[in-house]
Amino acid sequence: MRKTLTKTIELYKEAYSGHPKEIWVLAILTIINRFGTMVFPFLTVYLTTILGFSLEQAGIIASAFGIGSLIGSYFGGRYSDKYGPNPVIFVSFAVSGVLFIMLQWATTFWPLFLLVLVASLFGEAYRPAVTTAIGQYVPKSETGRSVALIRLAINLGMTAAPAVGGFVAVSIGYGSLFWIDGITCLVAASFLAWVSLNWKQREISKPVVVESPEPGHEIAPFRNKKYMLYLLATFLMSFAFVQWFYSVPVFIKSEWGFDERYIGLLMAMNCVLVVIIEMPAIHAIEKGNRIKPYVILGLALLAVSYIPFLFSGALIWCVIAALLFTFGEIFYLPFNNSIALNMSPPNRRGDYMAWYWMTWSLTKVVAPTLGLSFIAIFGYDAFWIVVTLITGVSLWMHFGVKG
Repeated sequence: MRKTLTKTIELYKEAYSGHPKEIWVLAILTIINRFGTMVFPFLTVYLTTILGFSLEQAGIIASAFGIGSLIGSYFGGRYSDKYGPNPVIFVSFAVSGVLFIMLQWATTFWPLFLLVLVASLFGEAYRPAVTTAIGQYVPKSETGRSVALIRLAINLGMTAAPAVGGFVAVSIGYGSLFWIDGITCLVAASFLAWVSLNWKQREISKPVVVESPEPGHEIAPFRNKKYMLYLLATFLMSFAFVQWFYSVPVFIKSEWGFDERYIGLLMAMNCVLVVIIEMPAIHAIEKGNRIKPYVILGLALLAVSYIPFLFSGALIWCVIAALLFTFGEIFYLPFNNSIALNMSPPNRRGDYMAWYWMTWSLTKVVAPTLGLSFIAIFGYDAFWIVVTLITGVSLWMHFGVKG
């Protein structure tokens, strides 16, 4: 028992050691930013239960987030190659912070649609910039661990955010959520500006790790067939994945009668488990050099995480579904990021990461509109079955991925 405990402690130490200071800066920025992420988890609930929009209208407005994300991911990646990730990250935080505060005063369809679109355009430009920075500072063999560290930061920030956000929404009102989201974005931008002053010309855009490109690997991402097939598999998986943020909260509240407090606590449970387990788990998997079995396991768990919703409306089924989803996320998502990063050539990382994050953004356009419209016509039970099958197709496609 003592020997096992000692090994576990050593594994945790190894997982958190050896990261460049720039990666730690990115992690701190992400914690600050994600701590304020209180609007997005409750967006469809806010639109349907507070503003009175139909499921179809809520899906279209939520898809505006995806459209903005699609555009922001493209320009975020391209400008990261041109100017470096640092200025892209700063502009992303600063502008989106102001726009999130403004969002609370939009209550009709088109102003909401347009403001959500522009806010996500700037806010989501952050993602390809961060991934590009990881590729500059760590070798391929450790990208999964660095991605896991950023995801750890995301989940540290979001451990409290959904739970606090749920109670704030119920007890104070949704307006406070927009203020919190916007102010934390502005704090993150200010922190980056302050830290950059102390870097003394060693900016995040200047790589400290340079790797030789693989022969024939300098082609544009849309001409790389293997990369595009990988993005297709990612799109199918992500369509199912994001339903936890669009369809599941509405289902839990409207069909099973659990309000935002329960939704927030389930999301917080997810974040706590990711914080505790993911970093050492990913580090151990990378040390063992057997990534693919865990990628497949993670996808399988994500697929079956929707099955509990076919049963009776008891809280225990929500917990079981959330646990299956969480462990699927832990085993799959860091490697989904790192595989895409490792398939990109060093001098076109921003371009490749733009396409990767555009895939996720396209999901945010399609998933809420198709998902909620499908539910309105065929019902939730049919939708959970379809989502499980879609994830199964993605799982099958991943068997051909080198990882």
